[in-house]
Amino acid sequence: MCFKLLTKPKGLPPPNNLIDIEAGTILTILKEKFTAANIYLSDSIYKTTNIDELIRFINSDKTNEYKYVSEYFDCDDFSFHLMGSIHNVEWGALPFGICWLSKPGGNHALNIFIDREQEVYFVEPQNDTVFLCPTHWVPYFVMI
Repeated sequence: MCFKLLTKPKGLPPPNNLIDIEAGTILTILKEKFTAANIYLSDSIYKTTNIDELIRFINSDKTNEYKYVSEYFDCDDFSFHLMGSIHNVEWGALPFGICWLSKPGGNHALNIFIDREQEVYFVEPQNDTVFLCPTHWVPYFVMI
């Protein structure tokens, strides 16, 4: 069976200011920051950009508008949805994935992004908040 890549309808323009970032660099950044985490990277090279470009995408995405339903559409489902939305032809090369972590109050899943300055950001897909990792949060699984 053969599949044809369809042209995406006009919408959000692709990210600007892209630079290459190798998986080895991403792995080093994440291992230094999250020493206890299991880290899985899908590709050998990614393209990253500045955080403003990611925020432009997040502001256009509607994942945060879904209704939270415990055990059926909860934190992991929100994060999978946003990860799926960004992994399209124009934006899919970004080092953007999902992260599970321990924090006060229990475990949580959200999204993770590494920008061109090699800073690691979390994205809360339930409310579009973008932030650095709080020191009392402990990521244990990252998949990009």
